[in-house]
Amino acid sequence: MKLSLRETVGVVLWWAEGTKSRKDKRWVNARSYPIEMTNTDPKIIKAFLDFIRYDLCIDEPKLKLQLQIHRGDNKQQLEQYWSKATDIPKNRFNKTIIRPAGNKIGKSRGTCKVRLANKEQYKALEKKLVTVLEKLKY
Repeated sequence: MKLSLRETVGVVLWWAEGTKSRKDKRWVNARSYPIEMTNTDPKIIKAFLDFIRYDLCIDEPKLKLQLQIHRGDNKQQLEQYWSKATDIPKNRFNKTIIRPAGNKIGKSRGTCKVRLANKEQYKALEKKLVTVLEKLKY
């Protein structure tokens, strides 16, 4: 399998910053298949979104965002910022998490998590990761 540069970057971002499959403790023998990646840099978030949108062919309405911000940050302004940066409407945001006040109130844009769950697309993502790792001889 030959991967494009966008696919390689997307897979490496997920490998480094993403959530991996895990056993779901709520049910016996159940696993979750999250395709999630968290970062504070909008360019990295956009690169990952381009990858999952165009190379994993995700079901766009199932794509969600979740923000983590600090108490004292302007929640509405930050939600608007990330909505515009990602082309994801605010009605597809999960509840914004507000942390205790940090050292940089008003100086950060918060942390953005891209969220999607789909077993088939997760398996396709894992296959792409194996391809990248084989190219790197890991």
